[in-house]
Amino acid sequence: MFKITKDFIKNHKFESDGLNFPDDEEIYFRPRKGMKLPPNAAENFTTLKIKLLELFEKHYEKNFAKLDANCAIHEDIMRKYLKGTRKITREAVAKFCVGTKLTVEESAELFTLQGHSLETETQLFDAIVVDALQCGDDMNIFFDTCQEYKLDIF
Repeated sequence: MFKITKDFIKNHKFESDGLNFPDDEEIYFRPRKGMKLPPNAAENFTTLKIKLLELFEKHYEKNFAKLDANCAIHEDIMRKYLKGTRKITREAVAKFCVGTKLTVEESAELFTLQGHSLETETQLFDAIVVDALQCGDDMNIFFDTCQEYKLDIF
């Protein structure tokens, strides 16, 4: 993945805003002998919850106030994500990644587990997230950039 800049975001023609995707088409997969099937969405969701919990413990020592201050994710919402009673959205993954100042690689893994990989060349939101990660932007700058491009992630 190449370096994303605010200039690239401003001048590039994206295919999508990166927040809204058409219903996924059904994909047919014919495994060859000895091949493992790729994980399904439920397995990825479980893995995502586990990874978020691990990162939450590592970076915030289970302190929900610190999480809220850095990522703008309230305690009750995070608890629902971790319990699996609320769907973890791309917006939530982005807020967690930017607020926690994860690497692009760590963030890319979380986005893939959420359901859509980071595609900075085609998705505006993805380019904004990667730029924020590469620049070390805080949540205010990230929110301002999203607002500038009319992406409502609050």
